[in-house]
Amino acid sequence: MSIQFAKVAPEQFQEICALYQDVIRDMRARGLKQWEWDVYPTRSQLETDTERGQLYRMDSDGRLLAAFVVCGDMGEEYAQISWHYGVRPATMHRFAMLPECFGTQLAARVLAFVKEEALRLGYDSLRMDVCGEDEKMLALFASEMTREAGRITFEDPSTVYTCFETPLSAACPMLPIRMYPAYRYGDMTPWGGDGLRAAYRRDIPDERTGEALEISAIPHLESRTGLGETLPQLIQRDGARLVGDYAGREFPLLLKLLSAKQPLSVQVHPNDAYAREHENKLGKTEAWVILKAEEGASILYGMREGVTLDKLREGLEGGADIEPLIERVPVAPGDVFYMPSGMVHAIGGGILLYEIQQSSDVTYRLWDYNRVNAAGEKRPLHIRQSLDVIDPALRGQRARMPEGALTGVKTLLDVPAFRLECACVNGECELAPYPRGFRMLTALAGLLLSWQGDAMELAAGDSVLLPAACPAVTLMGVGKALISTPPAVQG
Repeated sequence: MSIQFAKVAPEQFQEICALYQDVIRDMRARGLKQWEWDVYPTRSQLETDTERGQLYRMDSDGRLLAAFVVCGDMGEEYAQISWHYGVRPATMHRFAMLPECFGTQLAARVLAFVKEEALRLGYDSLRMDVCGEDEKMLALFASEMTREAGRITFEDPSTVYTCFETPLSAACPMLPIRMYPAYRYGDMTPWGGDGLRAAYRRDIPDERTGEALEISAIPHLESRTGLGETLPQLIQRDGARLVGDYAGREFPLLLKLLSAKQPLSVQVHPNDAYAREHENKLGKTEAWVILKAEEGASILYGMREGVTLDKLREGLEGGADIEPLIERVPVAPGDVFYMPSGMVHAIGGGILLYEIQQSSDVTYRLWDYNRVNAAGEKRPLHIRQSLDVIDPALRGQRARMPEGALTGVKTLLDVPAFRLECACVNGECELAPYPRGFRMLTALAGLLLSWQGDAMELAAGDSVLLPAACPAVTLMGVGKALISTPPAVQG
């Protein structure tokens, strides 16, 4: 079978109209009502498509089998969708094919041609929609397109259309992705409160919600897109386009927002070597940015000067309260604290903070204030492991968020596990592309994140994953955002 694709010539117009009418009659026979001749598509639409050179036909041995439009026009309904690919997308509209052609790979041939033609015309991605009642088309697009992107309606709200998209080449940009958190709450965080709801209007799962894992690949606590795609699923599908040089490697970072109504346990985290040997996981270094703090709030931050490991061991093995051995530091909004692995620390009560850390859930508790759950049970302590990894000499590193009406990106911390920056927005603040890896952005105020062809409104507390293939973006408004970036991959 010889297949030819060509643009529709004006003298072929009546033949094309007849094809659409035949296809609509078949739709009606199958109970599909999304098309009605001269309502959609209309003769006028097809005439315009022909004049613009965007209406194509597929023939086999001189017989017309299908017609379709390839162009850059998108209806306003498409603005509802959180697209992931492309700053110059093509769309495929008004795809009509004789019913006998389904199941013969001819529809897949059409899509293959559309992708090639759209790329030739200078587009970088392809978007389309299909009526949710048309099972044949749904199956075709689901198999031939990269991603189901969401659902929209047109004039008839009872008829739902499913949108699909695909990049057209490896060079296609990948757009910012709004992520939604997994939560740790209840007995997992007995110290938690309702601070995330109070500060960011979060629909928290419990009155003791301690952690929102904003961007997370931790098993069973993965963050998700609005369609429910988990971060590991995105990485598996998009690879280097999403994570750059980290493709094929463990996702290196974990971003959280923490709400502490009561003090957290006194704890320490191992380095990579110890964690690999004993837990088969990454180690953990972390940093905090204090977002809100009640009057008198404080943290525990490293051992007091002169406290030795032997003195700490004596207290731990004797079951004593070791808090007097640890430095207590008052905190205020804007304070930044870095804790390398091996440094003892604890978040105090009355604090809401941003935490960036290695992607690890390995925590060794030294002391938990003899706290018990409803069943009278204490959480386990990890005395042996803690003594293995604690370095009493560690003092961490401190910084402050920039103050005043500044514009630009300021580095707060640049440590082996991550770089933490503050984007100060007083009008506009541009973020250049970073093709080596991804970035994680959390708005601290209402801002607009814009890029070529589109934009995303951010409320305070919203977190966005900026892919490695992300185009340049601009933050607009007045406020600040935190940006965390993993280190460059070595070797």
